[in-house]
Amino acid sequence: MENVNEPLMFYVGKNFFDKSKKVFNLGFVVKKPLLQILQSLGFRPADMSSDEAKRSLEEFSKTSGMTITQSQYLKEISLSLLTPAWLVKSFKGTMVNFVGAYDLGFSMIVEFLTGITRILKPPISSYLWIVIPKSQDGVAKTLDILKNIRDRVKEPPITSEEWEAVKPVIEKLSNSGFNIRGLKENLWSSI
Repeated sequence: MENVNEPLMFYVGKNFFDKSKKVFNLGFVVKKPLLQILQSLGFRPADMSSDEAKRSLEEFSKTSGMTITQSQYLKEISLSLLTPAWLVKSFKGTMVNFVGAYDLGFSMIVEFLTGITRILKPPISSYLWIVIPKSQDGVAKTLDILKNIRDRVKEPPITSEEWEAVKPVIEKLSNSGFNIRGLKENLWSSI
């Protein structure tokens, strides 16, 4: 993957999440899995609320000297996804809820939980990790962290079956006008 200073989105399936709970000793109930994984790797990211993340993204898009396209990505992230959970509208049984935003200094990672409800079956859930690098160096450092997490878990972050299952989420985000690298492709295969 090129080290381009643009936001990237990664899907994380249930199989990977379940295995990562064991590998990183996350415990049974995990409210912010990525935060706990980062902390177990020795990072101390700032844990931000959705309002703090919105402000940070808006400020960063104005002061970073980003291209208009990159700035637009950040605006879309903050407007489309960082809404309080009670404002997120369900569309054909899909939902996207903010879990947390974690500022590592060189980049921010925003974590969302997605869910697809099914009649008489358990819901299908997955996580979205959106990486917002603050510099070219931030891209490389963050991708190294993601590779390290993937390599330690020794499980594909999202299986082909889980990828098929998240298609309603992809469709919902695409229809809302949200556009980011990784929305419609599995970026794990390119890092």
